[in-house]
Formats: sequence, C-alpha cells, structure tokens
Amino acid sequence: MSWKRIAVRLDTYSGAPVDFAAYEVDPADVLVAGTARARAIDTTHRTPVVRWRFTPPAGLRYTPNDVEVPLQNREGFFVVEARRGDAVQQAWLNLTRIGLLTKESPGSIVLYAADLGSGKALSGMRITYLVGTSFAYGRTDVHGIARWAAVTRPRFALAEWGKSKAFVSFLPQPPVPATIVGVRAERANVRAGERVHVVGFARRRSAGAYRPASGDVKLSVVARGHTLAAETVRLDAAGAFGAELALPADAPAGDAAVLAVAGGASGGAALHVDGVGDVALTVTAECGSACSPDAPVPVTVTAKRADGLLVAARDVRVRVVRAPHILPPGASEDTPPWATAQVVDVQVKTDETGVARVTIPGPTDGLPSTYGITATSGASTATLRLVAPTARLALAVTPERADLDVGEPAALDVFGFDAADGRPAAGLPVQLRLVHGPTTVEQAVTLDAQGRGRAVFRDVAPGTNLAFAQADVDGKTALDANAVTVAPQALLGNRTRRSAEAQIATDRTRYRVGDRLRVDASLAGASGDAFVDLEGSRAMGEQTVPTSGGRASATFTVPETVGDAAIGVAFVRDGALEYATQRLAIDGPGHARTTTLAADKPAYAPGSVAHVTIADGDERGAATLAIRLADQRASGGAAFEDATAALAGTGTTTQNPASADPAWHASVAPTRSTAVDLAANERSAPTAESLGAPSGHALLWRVAHGDREGFDLTLPETPGTYVVSVLKVADDGDVGAATLAIEVR
Repeated sequence: MSWKRIAVRLDTYSGAPVDFAAYEVDPADVLVAGTARARAIDTTHRTPVVRWRFTPPAGLRYTPNDVEVPLQNREGFFVVEARRGDAVQQAWLNLTRIGLLTKESPGSIVLYAADLGSGKALSGMRITYLVGTSFAYGRTDVHGIARWAAVTRPRFALAEWGKSKAFVSFLPQPPVPATIVGVRAERANVRAGERVHVVGFARRRSAGAYRPASGDVKLSVVARGHTLAAETVRLDAAGAFGAELALPADAPAGDAAVLAVAGGASGGAALHVDGVGDVALTVTAECGSACSPDAPVPVTVTAKRADGLLVAARDVRVRVVRAPHILPPGASEDTPPWATAQVVDVQVKTDETGVARVTIPGPTDGLPSTYGITATSGASTATLRLVAPTARLALAVTPERADLDVGEPAALDVFGFDAADGRPAAGLPVQLRLVHGPTTVEQAVTLDAQGRGRAVFRDVAPGTNLAFAQADVDGKTALDANAVTVAPQALLGNRTRRSAEAQIATDRTRYRVGDRLRVDASLAGASGDAFVDLEGSRAMGEQTVPTSGGRASATFTVPETVGDAAIGVAFVRDGALEYATQRLAIDGPGHARTTTLAADKPAYAPGSVAHVTIADGDERGAATLAIRLADQRASGGAAFEDATAALAGTGTTTQNPASADPAWHASVAPTRSTAVDLAANERSAPTAESLGAPSGHALLWRVAHGDREGFDLTLPETPGTYVVSVLKVADDGDVGAATLAIEVR
C-alpha cells in the first residue's frame, strides 16, 4: 500500500554500507507464472526513480535489517536493487491500491477487487489472464467481481487500475472425485495373529451430490509393501460395509494401513501392529484409566509364550514418551504436540512371575499428561497409551502461527472438550495468558457451542512466549500450554492466511438444501464494502454488500453441493484486505451430518443395560450403524469422527496478496553478482518424540442396518468410564459420527 511504511529486508554480515536504487518496471519484465522465482533485470541502462544508502550496524556479525524505502505515495511496480561492490541482489515491490482476492475451486474461479484506501469494490477493473500461451481479457462487474468458468483455466492474472497493479498465480485444483471411500478400524492397535473389524462407506457423485454407491469393496491390510490380509465385501443399501480381517501370526511390528477400494477410489485408516516373536508382551498400568496427573505411574510388562507359560529373566526395553496435553478429537497422530519428550528409557528384566516393573515419574509442571509406552523384547512389542487429565474437561490451546515476526499479533485458538469422550465443552469460561518472563497479558473468552474460543494479543514481546489456557471445572483446574516465538523473519507471507479478528455468524447451526441462510460478519475498523460468498467444490453465490460500523450482512439459498460448503467474507481495513471462512453444517445427501449421542441415565450399575439415542435431525432415517464400546476414546485410524471428513474433502482455495501481513519475496541475483544468500532466522527444531499408537480395546463391536432412533447396550461388570462410539451411514447419503462417555459404578 503506497501510503503506508515501506521496507525491504536486508541480511548482512558486516557493517559496510549498501547502496540502494529503485527502478519502475513493467511486471512482465520480472514476474513469472506458477511457483518459479522472479527474474533479475539488467539495470545498466535504466534510470532509477530514487537512490539511497543504508549502513548496517558495525561489526562482523549476522544482522537482519529492515531498510526504509523512500517511495511513499507512489503507485506502480518497482524493482529494488541492493549493491555492495560486485555483490548485487534485487527484489520486486508492488505499490498498489488494489486489493485482490481469489476463490479457486475445481468448478470455477472468482476474483474480487476492492480499493485498499476506501474499501469500495472496484467496478470495471481490467484483468489480463494468461491462458496457456495466450492472453484473455476481462473486467470486474459493478460489484467488483469477475468470474472464470471456462474449462481451460488461466495460469496467471494481472489486474490494473490506473497506475496500480495486482497479480496472482492460480493454484492447481484437484478434480471433484467421482467416488469417495471412508474406512475405520475397530481399534488402532492390534497384535500379530489377531483379527480386527473394519467398517466404512462408499459414496458416488450423482446429480450434484454424493449418494450411496453399490457393488463390492476390496479390503486389505498393507505394511512395508506387503499385503498382510485381504477380503472382498458387498456394499449394503446405505453404501456401507463391515468386515473382519485376520492378521498373520508373523506380521511384522510397526505401522500398517487398512485400505478400502471401491469404484476406482480408495480410503485408508492407520493401524499399528504389535509384533509377536517367541513371546507375547502385554503392558498395563496399575491406575488403569484413572491416572493422577501429578503422581508416579507404576507400569508392568508381562511376557508369555504362546502356550500361556510366563517367561522369567526376559530382557525388556521400556520407553515412555510424555505429551503435556490431553489430545483433542481429530488431533494429528503424525505431528507430536508441543513439548512432547521422552521421560523413560530403561532396560528391565522380568521376574520369576514373568513380570517387569517400571515407574513413570510424576510431572511437576501441573499440566495433564498423555503417555505413550512401548515395550520391546526381540521381535516382540507391546504398546499402551495412558491419559492423566487434571479435570473432567480438557483444553487445547493452539497458536494460529507458532512463529511470528516482530510486531505481529498472536492469535490463540482454544478448544474445550470432555477428556473422556471428546464432546465440546460449550459455554465454558476460559482464561488465556501469554507469558514472557515477568510479563503476562490475559484475556477471558467463553467457548461457543462447538467448544471453541479465540483471542488476539497485540504487542507481543520478542522471544518465546508461553501460551496458557485455564478453566475451573468442578473445583479442579483444566490447563493446557503451548508456545509462540516472536523473532525477525526473512520470508513471511502466506496468501491463504485468514484474518485473526474477522467474525462470521449464521442464523442457524445447521441447514437443509433450499433453506434461506443469513450471514452476519464483522471486523472492527473495516470500511467500504464487504465481499461475502458461499463456496465449495464450485462457486455457489457471491455478494458485495456495504459495511456499517465494521458489520455486513447477506442472505443466500443453500444449494445442493458436492462435498463441503463454507461461508467466506472479506473486508478492507487499514489498507489491507482481510478474509475469514466458516464451514456450514448441511443436512443432506453426501454431507457430514452433525450428530450427538445421549444416554438415558447419568450413570449405571455394573452389567446393566443403557439406552443410547442418536440426535442428528433424521433420527428414524434408515441407516447402517457401527457401534463400538471401548475402554477409552479412540483416535487415529479408529476414530469414527474422522471418517466423515472424507465428505468434506473438496472445497475452495483462497488467495489474498493484499493481506495485513503481505509476503516478503525472496531476492534474486543478477548473472554476474557475487552476493551470497544468508539463511535468515532458520530454526532447526529438535526431533519430536512420537507418542506411539493409541491402545484402546473394543469391548463390543456391532454393525447392523435399521431405522431406530437409538440402541441398547449391555455394560461391563467392572466399574469405570467406558466410551461408546457410533458411525451412522444413512441410506440418503449423509454420514454422521459421535462419541459418548458412560459411567459404570
């Protein structure tokens, strides 16, 4: 933005002065379509618009510098050249009033343009598209919107308004799949030689929506390039399937995958296999599912032969990894959470009863714990995951970005959920804190109906800031922690970054096809117009509406759509275009249906029968139900809730070159330059430890087709907390999943 502070980033390793010059050029001389770097230009015969000199701090040390550029109140495209003797580097700089936003989907491209000064939509703005090797031309309509729906997609677009320009390279979009397959396992961890149940569904695209597929599904368990088990099953009336797969006794220990193939499409679920050599190992904890968060945890490892004979004097290695968190539903099993670390690695020997004992030391940080325990002896392995919450409800605090540049705000998202079954903790008051040494800043938030809250902290201190989320739950403290690092960054900018403060509210929590949808959006300080769209695998409606007091409203009719749908909004504030999106819950064929479970009693006697009802807005619709009762909440390849995400896999990609934190572009060196790139602020994070495989045990597994609003469960004779999970695959094409904790006492 030409009227705001302009700076380039210069990394130096000495205090010698650097000469700068800025040249006004045609973007075609520098820019390239796609992801290739910009080109250097020959400035020998060019006249600079301005020259200036910058002297870095004295001394031979690496120094990142922000160098002021004296081009304020100009518009146009410039190349800035830095020269120190024969060392030369260039970077391009675009000073523009054009805010350009793109919504790219498999079915279309929508562009919106706004004046970054007034916030008003730019009507009649010229756009040049690069299509193959030819140019095509267009203009925005009276609402500042341009649409591209031709089969051949452009690679690049250049927008022009007076002397201002804006440009974007379009991203490749995968086609909308003709068939979608989802599959989940009965449990995420299985021992070699055991059988594992699987359940899933297949959906085929038909008449603008995903509907139940028919035919066969080929199932297999694959590890290290080898097929360990295979089965072919028939899809039922709901397009669902259930099967049992037997693993060979010599299946290797390690990660495997359950694959389901139908109609040319495939789905998968992660599965961990515990190996069995000449002995079988079993890991148990004395505290069971009620481990104290601050006390030592005694763990036993038992070694047995195939005939049940206990094995004494057996060497066993036990490793324990701790994450100071309770993992929320849907948490990635591939990326360990912040501060995950190994706390035990010992070699122990079984006694005369075939048992070896290890004690996990109690933590002193006051945080909850998730322990991943792995025992190994030769080719035999066993795993166990333990959870030690500090309260009935748990919190997960996550920075929108963990690494920030100096001066950037820190946005913290917090999710509150039941530690046992993962249900959202709606309405819970939570205190969020950022702590840097003796400095603490706080904000209070109340979690919404989905158990989520958000806070934005400005003027964050440079360095590592600890982020805490804390809530009082029944006289106990729910607590979680994370970290945000503030330091100078060489390369910033993400064209899909959402606004930290823009808010979207809809008049309902769920919709059906054909319903009227009202959207209320806000961004404090926004002016001019707002762009609001209904997006998914194709553009489904766009509006430009005036803002008043930073607020805007729009209405849409919910159409039938393939895959996920969302509401998007964009505002202009302080010379930047900021956008946000929010997923829509749509009840209809081919959608992930919002589903909850409820039990007829708050607690049950051992061995009694519980009646569980399913609330999804279609309680008596015909469907295939997969019901699992387990000793803990499932995760990984056994989490039913994740299976419905297969129906939300198609959508819209947003690009925003005029965001509040625009991209820093890497420099290029002319052919004869002797300049050397300095890797600024590169962090080599220590290798994070893995928590290992989840280890929930299924006590009941049932798959059946019917149209009842609920079901009965005979509960275990042993007191404790048990978790019932349901995957509901409906005959009309939608799929829902939910989990509920049940107390037996």
